[in-house]
Amino acid sequence: MSIELETGIAEWLDDICLRWLNEKPRLDQVIDGFYGQVYLLTLADGSRRVIKRFRIPGFARFEKRATQRLRQYTPAAIAVPEILQFESAEQGGWDAFLMPFVSGIPAYDTPLEHAPALVEDIVALQRHWHAQRSDAFEDLEGNRHPTFLSSYRAYLAPRIAFLQGADGFPDAQKQRLLATLDDLETVLLPLADDAPGFIHDDGHAGNYLVDPQTWRLCAVIDPAGARFAHRELDLFHLPDSRPEYGLLEHYLAQAPTAPGWPRRRWLFSLWDDIKHAEYTGWRDEAWFERKLAAFEQANED
Repeated sequence: MSIELETGIAEWLDDICLRWLNEKPRLDQVIDGFYGQVYLLTLADGSRRVIKRFRIPGFARFEKRATQRLRQYTPAAIAVPEILQFESAEQGGWDAFLMPFVSGIPAYDTPLEHAPALVEDIVALQRHWHAQRSDAFEDLEGNRHPTFLSSYRAYLAPRIAFLQGADGFPDAQKQRLLATLDDLETVLLPLADDAPGFIHDDGHAGNYLVDPQTWRLCAVIDPAGARFAHRELDLFHLPDSRPEYGLLEHYLAQAPTAPGWPRRRWLFSLWDDIKHAEYTGWRDEAWFERKLAAFEQANED
């Protein structure tokens, strides 16, 4: 059964496949993601490829760089896709890149009885990343900073500017979101002496792949902004998918965080979602209200 795409997208996909693959491969599946669409393709010789198309111009360059760095700092036994081709919106209409197909199914499909071994695999991989060292903290643009505070301020600056001028946010909610940063320096002070570690930056169970025969970790995909930063920027993502696996709890049992973690968890999560709103146009008043309530409760505890 053929898969129907919008006319403009179908024509674009045919064109880019001819240029990158010298053929029109079979389209097996389309996966809708937060930042774009993923096309799973089978070539005439039976090999498989993946093309990812981004909705918002400019974001793909972050993911391209992040994927290349993730390959550098991930053990060879865990597959990370390679970027084979890259094209910007200015060149072809959309930001896009070509990757080989990486086998595996999303970790969130792992049955609960097999979850404990998978959890150990993921926690071990995250701890491996976080143990990598650099002499500077990095922001999303790749700029280097001497402290985590300065790197996080650099991350926040465009998010703050966006939120101040954005529509779709009630004024009262905007003010509450901005107020979460009122004592940022105090909130981040317990991390002041920590060294930078490598992070995936979106490491929930949907971005890990497992072997469906063994239910063990086999690949990792879709780094949002993999870079040297603070490990806590990875940790708040762990419960984002299948929280019943207990990924965050298992990580913290092995490597506890500094005092004040509950407050930082929701601060980081809120401003990550503001980045999503900035890049995709997504709005969800109730979603932000729930996280604001969690942040404000953490302040009281």
